[in-house]
Amino acid sequence: MRRIGVSVLVACVAAAAALVLAGPIGAAQSTSIVGTWSGYLTPASGSHPSRQRLTVVVDRGERAGTWRISARCAGTLRLDDISNGFHHYYRVAGAHPSCAPLGVDCLKRVGARIVDWFVSNSGTANGDGAFRRVLG
Repeated sequence: MRRIGVSVLVACVAAAAALVLAGPIGAAQSTSIVGTWSGYLTPASGSHPSRQRLTVVVDRGERAGTWRISARCAGTLRLDDISNGFHHYYRVAGAHPSCAPLGVDCLKRVGARIVDWFVSNSGTANGDGAFRRVLG
């Protein structure tokens, strides 16, 4: 598989550190990210104008999954790399490829949540967030 760039890794690590330092997010420590997670991606300064609700589902084995912003805006996730605890997934477009920016979601388990640092292919729609597990 192709490796993601060092700048993406540095951005992922920096964003996760900022989210972790922002406050405790509790629960027992675990590294598995299998399951359904939902939250908001907050745009980086100068990026996409508003927060977006995002749901990610990580399949068993953590090699693939899905992402969804709405019923008409969804696609698949394909694992590229795991480094420093981050799972780097390429967003693959679904039926409506222009509904959301494509890029890399960097996911890492932190307590009872996962942090997501999204780096868009264009570099103009980056964002981050902390997601909660969706039970169901």
